[in-house]
Amino acid sequence: MALPVMPAKVLDEGRFQITASINGTCFSIGGPYMLTAGHVIAIKPKSESDALVVGIQGPDGFFKAAKVIDAELLPCDLGLLRVEFVFPESENWFHRLKWSEHPLQPLETVRSAGYAYGMHIVEEHQSVVVRAFQGHIVSGLNNFKPLGMEGRPFSVYELSFMAPRGLSGAPLLNASGTVVVHGVVIGNSESRMVVFRSQEQEAENGKTSSFEQYEALTLGVAVQAEEVLQQSSLLLGTTIREHLERYELLSARPQA
Repeated sequence: MALPVMPAKVLDEGRFQITASINGTCFSIGGPYMLTAGHVIAIKPKSESDALVVGIQGPDGFFKAAKVIDAELLPCDLGLLRVEFVFPESENWFHRLKWSEHPLQPLETVRSAGYAYGMHIVEEHQSVVVRAFQGHIVSGLNNFKPLGMEGRPFSVYELSFMAPRGLSGAPLLNASGTVVVHGVVIGNSESRMVVFRSQEQEAENGKTSSFEQYEALTLGVAVQAEEVLQQSSLLLGTTIREHLERYELLSARPQA
């Protein structure tokens, strides 16, 4: 379901050698296409001999490479990957979830799984680790825009758990009933406020020193499904919603 995105050297027989830490997480939206966060694919491989790959765990328990052959940055800090399955049968080694546009409400329990700090190293041995998180919806924001990002604001969910490095691009899932995708985790938001301020003046030289203490609230952020599905893609040649419908990965809207 959730797959790691990382720079690597592709070796023979579909094997690969990881050359840096894992960029983030992606998941399939049907065919050779994977959805992730925009800043995940904006991280370029360090050398020309490196490729960007998606790791797919095979029946033998080892990860095999699906090589990224094209990528597209989309609005709302979303990214689209088109991969080449080095092992053709590896296209069937993972599960594809359906999407739901049904809005989530505050205090609804949600989950996500991905490759947060996904490189686990003990002595000379390294392994890829998937980590799962559970919490609840804190709020739904109609207008959110990361600092420094171009484009219009977009709708997100604030999450009670933070999104560690590497979880970006993971699907946001409900925790009860049929599991469906409700959004894409892209990072964190932080709100700060001054809780204490004082000034002291030194008697000898007359200098004034100011002291401030801040309190911060940090929450995970996921782009809402309805926002994701309306995005148009040059790689897909259509919107994400129409692409999901083509692969029968869009749940029916709930009856009013």
